[in-house]
Amino acid sequence: MRIIWIYLNLIFWTLLFGLSSFFTILITGNKKNFKFFAIVWGRTLSFIFNVKLKIKGRDRLLDTNYIFAANHASLIDIPLLLVAVNRYTVFIAKHELSKIPIFKSILDKAGFIFVNRENNDSAIKSMNYLIEDIKKIPRSVGIFPEGTRTKDGNLLEFKKGTAIFGIDTKIPIVPIAISGSYNWSQKKIFDLSKSVITFEFSEPIITENLAYDDRDRLTEQIKASIEQKKID
Repeated sequence: MRIIWIYLNLIFWTLLFGLSSFFTILITGNKKNFKFFAIVWGRTLSFIFNVKLKIKGRDRLLDTNYIFAANHASLIDIPLLLVAVNRYTVFIAKHELSKIPIFKSILDKAGFIFVNRENNDSAIKSMNYLIEDIKKIPRSVGIFPEGTRTKDGNLLEFKKGTAIFGIDTKIPIVPIAISGSYNWSQKKIFDLSKSVITFEFSEPIITENLAYDDRDRLTEQIKASIEQKKID
């Protein structure tokens, strides 16, 4: 029952702020306006779901673009991450979302890309497009290296795509440990207590001088950094 309530809220508020973002960008031609609506979206959901967001280590970041690599445990991770990073940030979205016309239009307009993990050639083409588009319109990128949400709160195997993307773009990678998100997802329907979800930023990992052969070591470095700071 609780999951239905969560999905209904996610769909309603995502459509409301997503369409607001879509038409604002359409009128102004400025994709960076997505940041405002993304942050309001995240704050609205945190209020509705009675979540207190704690942010640690964000002062380590400079006024530049990053690849934010975080663990993934619940449906609220994306909206809260957009609040936590507090900058124009897009995600690499699952190809399945592109089959929903309204969501495809909203995410396309904001500067997201869709990746088909079942088609390697298509995935590479999509990533190459994003790399070139970032040069024209700089933005940060959020990625969940596990590829899906954990089902038990433990970290899953990290895929190498985040490391490869960082090496290809030369954009620094910032590991983010999300704690409390899995516990929030497991709450009972009548549990109205406030949940605390913490986003802890690690030092940016410089990728400028790394090569493709460094992808395994970089993937492990990202995972180890998150493991060290994740507290549940």
